[in-house]
Amino acid sequence: MRNTKHREEILKILDKSKTTLSASQIHELLPAINLVTIYRNLDKFVTEGLVKKLHFDNQETLYEKQHNHHHHAICDNCEKVIHFSLSDEKIISKIKIPDFTISSVDIIVRGTCENNHKITTSKSKFLTPKGKINQRHR
Repeated sequence: MRNTKHREEILKILDKSKTTLSASQIHELLPAINLVTIYRNLDKFVTEGLVKKLHFDNQETLYEKQHNHHHHAICDNCEKVIHFSLSDEKIISKIKIPDFTISSVDIIVRGTCENNHKITTSKSKFLTPKGKINQRHR
C-alpha cells in the first residue's frame, strides 16, 4: 500500500486515540479529508491489518489501532467504550466447543459505567487543546 499524506494523518489520529473512533469522528478531526477518502483508507488499513474494525450493536462502525490485544466494555447509557485486558488463554481454557478450534477471542461486555450520571447529548470534542484524544461520551 502506497503511503500518502491522508493515510498518515488518519493513522496518526487513530494512533493517538485512547478509544475507538468512527469515520465521521475522524472526519470531524480532519475536515480537509473527504469522508469517502477516510472510509476508503480505513478499509485498506483493515485489510492490511493495521486497524481493527468494530461493530457494536446499532452504533456506527468504529475503528481502532490496537497497540495491545484487548477487549471492550460498552456502557448502555452513554455508549462509552472501555478497553480491558484479559488473558485469551484463560478464556479459551474455559470454552469447550465440540469439533471447533478457537483461533482468537474478542469479548464485548455491556453494562453501566460509573460516569452514567454525566451523560451529555451534545457532540464532544475528541482532541484536547494539547492534541490528546479524549474518551467519547454521547
